Amino acid sequence: MKAFIDANLLIYLNTISELATRSIYEDFFIDLARKYRLYTDDLVLDELLYISKKKYNVPYEITFELIDSIVMPYITVIPLGEEEFNEARKIILRYNLKPSDALHVGVMRSNGIKVIASENADFDKVDDITRIWIPKA
Repeated sequence: MKAFIDANLLIYLNTISELATRSIYEDFFIDLARKYRLYTDDLVLDELLYISKKKYNVPYEITFELIDSIVMPYITVIPLGEEEFNEARKIILRYNLKPSDALHVGVMRSNGIKVIASENADFDKVDDITRIWIPKA
């Protein structure tokens, strides 16, 4: 089974240093990697780099280290193209998702991915997508 990894999980893995909190996200990621073949897209990597630097002041070098150690070995990165854009257009008009979220769903649909690991509840609007996230304690 396949799952799409949204930017928020990678951002938390890149920015949280407090051990107990970080271990929650690490355990969730490891569990996902055991249960699913993991995918993401170029836009997620862009969001990871931008938000880590802009909001959390994480140097690009550190984020690239995370990409090299966590993303590239375990997550297949899918490029965005015209097919995904055309699907995103339909998703924006039907579900009123943000363009970046609609592009993620476009990638998912183009690649037969039905599960997304994201804290973003907007994905719950999309009929054929199941969102999973860390259970509340």
